[in-house]
Amino acid sequence: MTNLLKKSTSPFLETIKLEGGFFSALAFHQTRMDKTRAAFFDNPEALSLPLALMKAGSIPPKGLYRVRVIYSEIIESIEFIPYEKREVNSLKLIEANIDYRYKYEKRPELNTLFQQKKKCDDILITQNGFLTDTSIANIALLKEGIWYTPKSPLLKGTKRAALLHHGLIVEADIHQDDLLSYEKVRLFNAMIEFGEIEFPAKNIQ
Repeated sequence: MTNLLKKSTSPFLETIKLEGGFFSALAFHQTRMDKTRAAFFDNPEALSLPLALMKAGSIPPKGLYRVRVIYSEIIESIEFIPYEKREVNSLKLIEANIDYRYKYEKRPELNTLFQQKKKCDDILITQNGFLTDTSIANIALLKEGIWYTPKSPLLKGTKRAALLHHGLIVEADIHQDDLLSYEKVRLFNAMIEFGEIEFPAKNIQ
């Protein structure tokens, strides 16, 4: 079967949270890595992410780290980076027709769009007016006690998958014209816990 995705030569990235010597959500990261490799490579040999991490060398027993796993058909590198939280309290709406279904190591289009944030802390990308993601995270918006997340994000993050699995967020088509009907917004990803970054929805400009 012909698959144009298999022509990609860019390596992929998994960003994993390591806190107090424990890795978070490895099952969700393993699932995404398996799906990505199956989409780009013919009959790839199975890779165990937990095993690769255990063999990566000295795992920091304390503190909060961002673990960067670069992979293609094989795991190319694993790096432990001390994590510093990024403050986000406002978002600039940017319409852009980009495709980021797979988490590539390099992301030039997103970096270029980020430069358009003006005085805001980050961008919120829309496609045909519907909300997707920020440059770093999935989002959810609160309305009448329910947190809604865009049905068609740029990237289906591992934290998003976990929140959906546990029924903490609900998928919905969210148009920028309807933002006034929402109360708050939360950003989340593998490193940012749900509720850690929250601000009024009116801060989306």
